Amino acid sequence: MESGSLTSAYERGLPGSQGWRGPGPFLRGQWDCPARFPGGTCWAGGSSCASGPGARALPEAWSGAQVSSGAETAPAPGAGGFNPLTEQRRFLVERPDITKGPADKMAEMQIDPDLAKRLFFEGATVVILNMPEGTEFGIDYNTWHVGPRFRGVKMIPPGIHFFHYSSVNRCNTKETGPRTGFFLSLQQRDLQILHWNSSNEEVDLTPASEEEIEIMRLNLQEMDKFLGPYPYETLKKWISLTNFISEPVMKKLQPESGQICAFSEVLPVLAGKHTKDRAEQNLPRYDTECKSYAEGLARLPKMKLKAGTEIRFTEMPKQMYPDGATPEEITRHSMDLSYALETVINKRYSSQPQDVLAELQFAFICFLIGNVYDAFEHWKKLLNVLCRSEDAIGKHQVLYTNLISVLYHQLSEIPADFFVDIVSQDNFLTSTLQVFFSYTCSSTVDRTLRKKAEKFKAHLTKKFKWDFEAEPDDCAPVVVELPEGVLLD
Repeated sequence: MESGSLTSAYERGLPGSQGWRGPGPFLRGQWDCPARFPGGTCWAGGSSCASGPGARALPEAWSGAQVSSGAETAPAPGAGGFNPLTEQRRFLVERPDITKGPADKMAEMQIDPDLAKRLFFEGATVVILNMPEGTEFGIDYNTWHVGPRFRGVKMIPPGIHFFHYSSVNRCNTKETGPRTGFFLSLQQRDLQILHWNSSNEEVDLTPASEEEIEIMRLNLQEMDKFLGPYPYETLKKWISLTNFISEPVMKKLQPESGQICAFSEVLPVLAGKHTKDRAEQNLPRYDTECKSYAEGLARLPKMKLKAGTEIRFTEMPKQMYPDGATPEEITRHSMDLSYALETVINKRYSSQPQDVLAELQFAFICFLIGNVYDAFEHWKKLLNVLCRSEDAIGKHQVLYTNLISVLYHQLSEIPADFFVDIVSQDNFLTSTLQVFFSYTCSSTVDRTLRKKAEKFKAHLTKKFKWDFEAEPDDCAPVVVELPEGVLLD
């Protein structure tokens, strides 16, 4: 991706027509024609959904069911074993070339009209009312600026999705506020109604009443022309980055408020509005000149995150060894972090250890798309513990086999500027993976895991020119700070 925009490489909108890229009243830049769907066919979205998406046959794009005449209604949920996500995965597998190549060739992707109609009726719909024109809005890997007709997104495949937005300065549309996002777990034929809160400039996540939902469902065909179709060309990539995130894990990790903001909302630990408040905290008056930078920092009030706004990541253990450990055990646990990893798993994921990979993916999405730097720091900490746990690799071999797949997809998506940072800063990524590969080459490791690690290592060496053959940093002497009262023999 280009530096300065974490989603710039994916802000391409839906393919299918030359008119998609011109300015328009719906979603400027990409979704300018509300009645157009991949394949180049313009359809009357609001008047008759039976003759809706893709009224023209495009048999070369899809080898599935016959093209519908447009007169019949879509099947009921589950009829004929239909599952929008499964069918779309099949489409992506059968046409792997659609996710490759330059942006100008992505317009060649087409979806069969019958599949398009099924997705309209069977996919989920998220309605967002009163979002101001010009707001930067996105779902998963795609971002647009909304026009005056925008009311939400339709044809969304079931599963976990990340919606995100940024307010735009009306006087200067180039100025955008910090990105805010929220995860939703959507079911087949799901309908969710959200409202824009103009006072807070954010999407209100308060659930709509059943009555409001039913009224909206009855009028959904009339609303259709105001809904943008989900951009399926990035679905395969989205699944590869979130396939371990389940609804329970999502609810466990997301803030209590549901909103994930790029810049945390903080409040002063103690009041400091008045001179007496600062005096009680032994802080000098505001009008007293600072003599040094350190003194200036010391004068700043202590801040804390606003309750309910922090992402609820698992806290990494500060003590890497069990209580009562001998000096020898402390040294061992400081090099092999398996005890720390087991502490993390037992604290949050004892029934399903692989959910620790879901947390790794959740943190990565919050960083990559949500622009949350703290999530990036947590991703590094969790990855460090996972890669430096030698005993755990033998115990959780399925988890580590899947970890390689997770990392393969994640390392392909890290923006170039951040990628340089995590490689160069303390040599974090290369040294961490170097230790991991030194553990997986052991004869005690499962053959499948060992072979997969070897292929991953060869891939990284070829793609990034990294050298994993040098002696790992862990072979150097390690200085371990012993607890108070513990003496060496």
